[in-house]
Amino acid sequence: MRQLIVDSGSSKTDWRIINEDGSIQQLKTKGINPYLIPGNELLDSLKNELSEIVKIEFDIIHFYGAGCGQSKNKAKIKSVLNSIFNNSKVLVEDDMLAAARASCLDQSGIVCILGTGANACFYDGKSITQKMISLGYALGDEGSGNYIGKRILKAYLENDLSEKLQTAFKNTFPEVTLENALENIYQKPYANRYFAQFFEFVILQQKEKYCFELMTDAFQQFLEKSVLKFDHHQEYPIHFVGSVAFHANSIIRMVLNKNHLTAGNFMESPIAGLTLYHKNQNS
Repeated sequence: MRQLIVDSGSSKTDWRIINEDGSIQQLKTKGINPYLIPGNELLDSLKNELSEIVKIEFDIIHFYGAGCGQSKNKAKIKSVLNSIFNNSKVLVEDDMLAAARASCLDQSGIVCILGTGANACFYDGKSITQKMISLGYALGDEGSGNYIGKRILKAYLENDLSEKLQTAFKNTFPEVTLENALENIYQKPYANRYFAQFFEFVILQQKEKYCFELMTDAFQQFLEKSVLKFDHHQEYPIHFVGSVAFHANSIIRMVLNKNHLTAGNFMESPIAGLTLYHKNQNS
């Protein structure tokens, strides 16, 4: 059986081909968020980006993506993939299940996503039984790259940072002005990605009191909005997937310890774990 495993966030998409002999091929494309990309635009984009593999026949395609918890978005992605790979069985699930399968395989645990966005669930080893209320980048996403990026950008634009941080931010992002920022936020698409780019500055400046406290506060808020609401949250390891969690894992571990929680795995991307999961399912 030849399988195609896809993990897509708002910023990037990882593709893995599991061939019949067990060998694996991989490629990377731009992020796919069905909330933000019209179906026809997505179809054209994927046809171009997947030119290397569109002629391959897959028995099954497992697509996991941000925003794919909604039936309307699932249908959109499935329709686009069926148009490209018309002889393949296509299964579409949300990125939360991807993170759970990659982190836990067949074990129980609490799984968190902290990347451009934020999400969390309880996984019983087979399915998700509890899930946080995710309000997206405009109303929620505490602890995510876009949330932390939004807060540092706001502080910079309002001149609320120390002189040292204010200067460092200006030197790092000389193109950012009030006019430029407002245009990117309110007139251009993908404001969440725009905010998220500033997380890297915060992590590089984590020894500065403001940045350290910004992250600890954001991660504490995330736990209060998600993990601490789950039943028996102190009995299971707390796994994290995503670029923010991976690069800020030392601070997250500290916040977990403060809340008497057990740290589990930290993965920058779930694709390797997902590939192993599906390879094992097929063996």
